Amino acid sequence: MINIISAIGSIGTFVMALFYFVSVSIQLYQMKVSFLPALDFNQILIKRNKDQLQLKNVGIDSDSEQDYLKLYNLGGGAAKNIEIEIYIGEQDVLQKKYVNILPSNESYLLPINRDVFNEIEKTIKNNGYESDLNVKISYKHNVSRKTQVLYLNGIIDSFNVYNDESIYELQFFSKN
Repeated sequence: MINIISAIGSIGTFVMALFYFVSVSIQLYQMKVSFLPALDFNQILIKRNKDQLQLKNVGIDSDSEQDYLKLYNLGGGAAKNIEIEIYIGEQDVLQKKYVNILPSNESYLLPINRDVFNEIEKTIKNNGYESDLNVKISYKHNVSRKTQVLYLNGIIDSFNVYNDESIYELQFFSKN
């Protein structure tokens, strides 16, 4: 009889140890997720100013002409060794930028050149929705030493028409 009680106690101890192991594994996974960076752009509005397009990054109080995109790190960890490539189609790289480190809750102003504006203009003139403007962001973080790669495609959508002035929104969606 004592052997049966001892066996039941051993099984109970094993089940409790198994629950403890699962609980600790879940907590470690949650900690790992909280240290992962999440990179993305803020909301970008485009309007025509005379013969040229003008970008407006929402959340930036500036009346001057903006020729940059604001890249945010919305995750909990620092992104390191960030390489940003803006290209048209699959091969035509328009520009490359490098950022050494981007801590969480910080941002980087990514300057864009005339070729990017020309691609946006071409897409708007063709009443296009999906442009050939693509962004490749590769980065590393502390938890996983592997390089993470994010492919984004630029999509231009009509935002609003106000006083005969068209406003468009440039959004980036994952191509994965």
